[in-house]
Order: sequence, then structure tokens, then C-alpha cells
Amino acid sequence: MNKIFKLFCGFLISCGMAAAFTSCSDDNDPTYLDEVRVSSSYVAIPVDGGSTTITVSASSDWSLASQRWIQGKDTVFAATPQWLTVSATSGAAGQTEITFSAEGSLDGRACEVLLNCAGKTQHINVIQGLSTVASATVAEIMAGPEKTYRVTGTVTRIANTVYGNWYMNDGTSAEDLYIYGTLDKAGKAGQNNSIDAWGIEVGDEITIEGPKQLYNGTVELVNVTVIAINKSLIKVDSLSTTEALPAEGGEVTAHLTCKGDGITVVIPDDAKSWLNISALNGGSISFRALPNEGDYRKATITFRTTSDGKEYTAQATIAQEAKPNAPGSEALPFTVAEAIAKCKEIGNTAGDQIYYAKGKISSIKEVSISYGNATFNISDDGQDVNALTCFRSKFLNNEAFTDENAIQVGDEVVVCGKLVNYKDKDGNETPEFSGNVYIYSLKKGNAPAEPGSLEKPFTPAEANAFCMSLGEGNTTEDDYYVKGKIISIADNNQFGTQYGNCTFYISADGTEASEQFYIFRTLYLGNVKYSDDSWLKPKAGDEVIICGKLTLYKDKNGNLIPETSANKTYIYSLNGKTE
Repeated sequence: MNKIFKLFCGFLISCGMAAAFTSCSDDNDPTYLDEVRVSSSYVAIPVDGGSTTITVSASSDWSLASQRWIQGKDTVFAATPQWLTVSATSGAAGQTEITFSAEGSLDGRACEVLLNCAGKTQHINVIQGLSTVASATVAEIMAGPEKTYRVTGTVTRIANTVYGNWYMNDGTSAEDLYIYGTLDKAGKAGQNNSIDAWGIEVGDEITIEGPKQLYNGTVELVNVTVIAINKSLIKVDSLSTTEALPAEGGEVTAHLTCKGDGITVVIPDDAKSWLNISALNGGSISFRALPNEGDYRKATITFRTTSDGKEYTAQATIAQEAKPNAPGSEALPFTVAEAIAKCKEIGNTAGDQIYYAKGKISSIKEVSISYGNATFNISDDGQDVNALTCFRSKFLNNEAFTDENAIQVGDEVVVCGKLVNYKDKDGNETPEFSGNVYIYSLKKGNAPAEPGSLEKPFTPAEANAFCMSLGEGNTTEDDYYVKGKIISIADNNQFGTQYGNCTFYISADGTEASEQFYIFRTLYLGNVKYSDDSWLKPKAGDEVIICGKLTLYKDKNGNLIPETSANKTYIYSLNGKTE
């Protein structure tokens, strides 16, 4: 799965035909610019790999312009694609030699490098080998090496209309071939609505050309060039409703245009138990869905026609809402464990269904005010194991985050969105909410106790380490809590009315064998001086919690001693009693 659409350098040269090997400027100026010239605006590199050097003559500082490229499935902003190495990407006025290098390639490839100088742009066409792409079948592409292919097949489904992601098959493979990006008619990739620009529809026979890559086990042709389209003779003009049918059942009608010989309707086998044809009226076909007692469901209906022995197809998808109180619904959110199991069931491509899951925020990766979203983990017990990632979630009511502290670790949330078992380029899997994610409900929880707090007092060992981190002679401004058992109290250091304080050592178990922490001149219960000899006196073995300021004291011999600050701590509790 990919979270941001990726761009790839196509084989089309943006200014003039590739075969002409000319360069151009933003203003369509001639090849020779006054500001910058190159000894050759065409750089040829052998298909087996090698280098070619040209000379740049510039009137002032120059640099290669950053462009968007696809490298694997990562979008990068760089002057050149990953396969091309350039010896220098900038230079000063005068003449500079730059070398273009590339490793061997299975077939031809090309890109365009932009050189900016004094507000002008020199275009340099880089071509490695000659592109001689032979036609292949889908099956041959599935089994073949990663290189450029040309293939003719039928569009089976469309995944994304903006970037041009879709599937095709030619009948030679049990698995559809995934097309990841379609260049528009100007040869550009990106947010160009290339599907609409080409008028690509399910059922069209289409010839394309593009490079193959293998991504997480999925064979893809990336940013393909459309060579030819043979429009289908059958088309779904509209559906009476594009919304999912209600759980209690309902009906939807598909209105078709058919220029072939008759219409055959194919309902998938796994949908025949709940979806059937209820009426036929020329080019209008109605379907009825039975009541749904389970999970969200959908079916892709195929309409076929023939002409002169050739088959044409079109498709429509009919969906039905889940039972209102089905697991994962608003009324009955998944536990995090249930949501993770559902992610693994769904796999690496999210479906259409929206799910709800309830858990405690176990960690927060980011709260971005500039983008208005947050990425965090939730789990059933609040621990950051067996956690579900909520990727770029919006806040309550699907609104943008405006406060970095709007959520905290320990908060209980119900999150709403699409589930997917995301797999990264290294094959690592992450169950997550990804796609139209937002926090449906929020119940503020108690943040995890900080070490040294009353809820989580320092152990004697932790207190020693904390004091050492303060640095020589430094004392805390805040009060901290330390818990342990008294080892022993010497007679001259016990509580008495003369000084009203006491000095002793504590350890985790009250023995000298465990690490000890020095309690120096601490006050009595209630943060008062000991002023009545009838009051209870602490003794060896008593469990105490000490509250106050900690310090790192340096004695006359230069020894650093972690301890409590004199008369700035008191016994918060003595064997569980606070007064």
C-alpha cells in the first residue's frame, strides 16, 4: 500500500519529440540561450551502462532543478531519477564539465534534466539505449523480468480516477495486472484525472506501455502510456443509487447502453445467496438484496455482450450496509484485538467499509496542527504492544486538530475509518486505520504516572540515578517521592524535639545488601518538625514514602552524595499512614 501517490519519469520529452533531441526553455526560446549553453542537449548512455560528459557554459551560477520522481513507490524531489548519476548538480559562472552515468538497463529508458541559470532553463534529454518494446501478454508480464512492456487487455476495474490506477486482463492470467498510474495526453503524471481525460471505462480494450515493478509481491506497470483504446460496446450509464443498500434489504437498478448482441448478467458466486435479479426492462436491470444479518458486503456485477465473435464487458458494484449492531459497527465497536484480526483478514488493500474500534491511546507519534491530523496507537490495555495504528486521524466530528494536547496517552477513544493491514516496502506489516480516519468519541484518561510521582515513587536506586543526573550541587525545584524501607537509625540521628528531624538510609527491602538512598534531615509526618516525644518514632524495617526536594551534595573530600535536601523533605507516609 502507498500513502502518497508517486510520480515517475516518463519516456516522453516535454519539449519537442524525443527523436529530435532538441532543448527548450520556459519561454520556448531557441536551443542556444545567452545565459547558459551546453555542448550537447542530448546525452546518450549505452544500454549496458556507462558515462557521457558534456560541458556547461554559464553566465552566472547554475543548478539542476528539483523535480518529482517515483523511486520504487517513494515520491522524491530530486534533480534526477534514481537510475541516473550526475557528477555535479550546481556550478559557478564559466565552463563546467558534468558527467552522466547509469548502470545497465534491460531496455531503453529516458528522462529530462532541467538546468537553471539566470532565470532561464536549459533542457537536457538523457536517453539510455533505444526503446524497442515488444508486445506481451499479461501472463508473460507476471512471469517476466522488471523492464518495459506493451500489452493489450480489457479494463476489469478502476481503483483511482485521479492518478489513473486500474486493473486489466487479457484472459491469459488468473490474476489481473495492476496499472499504477496513467500518463495523461500530455505525457504528464500526477493529479491530472487521466482516467477521465482518456475516457477509460471498465470493459474497454486498451493497449498500454510502461515499466514493470514488483511491490510487496504485486506486479505493476507504473505510469503507463496509452497507445490505443477500443471502447466497449456495453456501458453502465447509471445506477438508481450509488449508496450502499440498507441492511434490511433493498433494490437498485442499473441502466445500460448496449450496442452488441444481447446482454448477459453475471453475479459472483459468493453474492448469489443475497443478491438476485428482480426485473428486466430492456437496458434497465433491477437487483434485489436480501436482509443482511452480518458484515458489510458488496458484489461486482459483470454485464457482457458480443459482436462479430468478440466479447465486451461492463461492471457495476452493489453494496449493502452491515447489520446495525454487527461487530465493528457504531453500536458495537471492535476491541483492538478484534480490529487487528479484521485488518489481517482484509489484507494490504483497504475495502469500502467503515469500522469502529475502541481502545486506549498507548502512544502518540505526531499531532500535526499544520495538517490537522494525528498518528497514534491504541490498544485494549493501554500498553504499546498488540496496538493498532491510527494513521493521520482527524479529531472529533472529523474536524482538524487545532491543539497539540487535544489527545494524551491514556485517553479512551472510539476511532472510525477503513481498516487495512499495511505492508511497507520491506514487507513489515502494520494493522491500522488508514483512510477517512477520525476520532468518533473521546474520554479523557489519566496520563501514566511519572517516575518520582506519588503514584510511582522512585525506588532508592532510581532516586540515586536521578540525583546523579542533576549535576554537582544542584537541587530540584519540584518535590519528588521516594519509597523504601528504613535500614537503621542511629540514636543521634533519630527524631527528637531538639532539631525536629531525622537522618537515615533506606533500601528497597530494608537491608544493606540492596542499593541505599540517603535521607538527610527529613521532617515528620504532615511536613512538620517532630515536637512531641510521645509521637511515633520510625524504626528499622518501617516502610516510608519520603516527599520533597532531592540534591547531589559534594562533601569536603569531593565525594558526590545523592540525598534529600536538608529540612526540605518529610515523611509522607509511615507504614501506609499519612498522619
